[in-house]
Amino acid sequence: MDRQVVESKAIRSMGYDSQQQLLEIEFRSGRIYQYAAVPSATYEWVLRAKDKGGMFNRLIRDRFAEREVTPAAAPLDIEALLRASLSQDAEPKEE
Repeated sequence: MDRQVVESKAIRSMGYDSQQQLLEIEFRSGRIYQYAAVPSATYEWVLRAKDKGGMFNRLIRDRFAEREVTPAAAPLDIEALLRASLSQDAEPKEE
């Protein structure tokens, strides 16, 4: 879903799918949540509000079903990192 960057201390970006009435919010923490069955008017209120975080708390938090959709970070390949660091240590150092 495409999100637009917003000016807010709590929210980084917001997007809305009117067909599914699905609101997606990316918070400043980097976490992304989707909220189901959100009327378009509610999305518009939050989008236009000066205090988007406060309006989110008032109109959306704990009122709509939510699910986190933050992409999982790629797992670290510890073995490859260790091998790379050991091979760097094994190279002769110029003095």
